Amino acid sequence: MVVGRCPFHNSMNYRGAVVRGRARRVDDPDEHRAALRLVSDHVMPTWDTAREPSAAEIGKTMVIAVPLVEMSAKIRTGDPIDEPEDVGGPHWAGHVPLRTTWQAPVDAADLPDGVDVPAGIAALSGHPV
Repeated sequence: MVVGRCPFHNSMNYRGAVVRGRARRVDDPDEHRAALRLVSDHVMPTWDTAREPSAAEIGKTMVIAVPLVEMSAKIRTGDPIDEPEDVGGPHWAGHVPLRTTWQAPVDAADLPDGVDVPAGIAALSGHPV
């Protein structure tokens, strides 16, 4: 979070991307399933260690494909951009870093004894297998 000497100059450091192209609905079952697997495993790699999704579950999520015809990215880093006359003044300015970290997995309250944390999930947090 970027903190300016005046609230008008508060901001955030960020990374963002925009893609443009003609989207199409993915109707091919194999392509649909493969796309869901890629997205799911990118967030939480459990496709190979959890129950396989049913056809009904797969069907509940629409997948669209967008060819990368046009794209742009924008990154903001650094300090606030304050008014020159404020720089020598008595007000603090800077940034407050935010951090998100993986922690040790917590078993579901109804998890039966003997069901171990999958290696892929344990690896995210550095939790021993």
